[in-house]
Amino acid sequence: MRKLLLALLLVLASAVPAAAQPPGGIVCNKFFAVSQAAVVLTKIISGVAGQNISLCGFVYNSGAATSTVGLSYGTGTNCGTGTTVFVPVVSLPINGLLVDKGDFASMGVPTVNGSGVPIDLCLVTTGTGPAVVVIHYAQF
Repeated sequence: MRKLLLALLLVLASAVPAAAQPPGGIVCNKFFAVSQAAVVLTKIISGVAGQNISLCGFVYNSGAATSTVGLSYGTGTNCGTGTTVFVPVVSLPINGLLVDKGDFASMGVPTVNGSGVPIDLCLVTTGTGPAVVVIHYAQF
């Protein structure tokens, strides 16, 4: 009888779908939004020891003037140390719109630098702006 119950339990357990992680990968459950004029580097997401910053996408929108928008990462004040381009700068025309967003994370920022310091994500904007920026991400 025990063997029959064990066999039935194994069959039932294998029929239950796994619910841990979706098949596409990391689901982004956070966002950052700002309307910002020209600023060379601004920290938008602070790095946390042991946690990754994973990007699902972004929405860039320029207003009544042209602007450029991009993402970098680094440490220190506004990513001023070890600054690395994460998403290259793009130019937006007047009232321009760029949307690049998926359901799952497509890239991630390194967790720490060579000295073990958590890495921050920073926004780069130039032009007369302002630019409206929405970043969709996960951090865990």
